[in-house]
Amino acid sequence: MTQSKQASLESANQRIEELEMKITFQDHAIEELNQALIRQQTDFNKLSRIVENVASQVEKMGDSNSDNAQNEVPPHY
Repeated sequence: MTQSKQASLESANQRIEELEMKITFQDHAIEELNQALIRQQTDFNKLSRIVENVASQVEKMGDSNSDNAQNEVPPHY
């Protein structure tokens, strides 16, 4: 094999190795991002349920307060 072909082959092998390393890094980064997204979605779902529960409780409190306010006699009577 000539020296230029050998150098070209070594250069191609080096480029392939660099690309393989980049792909491995990107696969790892994508997996980490996917796991973070899953955690965020889980947290979002949990927080949504909490907000719904709080809103329901506030609504119930408002309903019971308005009922009590209508039946109460003002303090000056």
